Amino acid sequence: MNTIENVDRKLIENLANLMSSEVRAKIYIYLRKYDKSTVDDIADGTGIYPSTVRESILEMYNTGYVSREKMDKEGLGKKPYLYTAAAPSEIVRKISKSIQEKLNDLIMVDRKLESGKEGVSSNPVKIVVDEKYTE
Repeated sequence: MNTIENVDRKLIENLANLMSSEVRAKIYIYLRKYDKSTVDDIADGTGIYPSTVRESILEMYNTGYVSREKMDKEGLGKKPYLYTAAAPSEIVRKISKSIQEKLNDLIMVDRKLESGKEGVSSNPVKIVVDEKYTE
């Protein structure tokens, strides 16, 4: 059985902080290690209940953290999805954009409060991802 039991706890904690969920972090780590896995595979490998995996994987799919394709399977019955984790560089871009927006709101809070305008648009904070680490 494929599992993530030997993964460094600090890595899981760091990803959980970035992805807002330990469950999502474990699913992402599992999928980086075991590409094209079903919900049942992920549940078995992470120790997370299948219903929780289904709920979290849908959120991850909707945010672009994972992609999915129907399993090519003969016969009758529902064909399960096979999930694949997005490249770490894609996740970094998504998260850095969100963090950048939040930091710009924070740095501009006084100006926005003084002007009383919601639409004050200045972006003094810019996060740049070094391209040599992208896939």
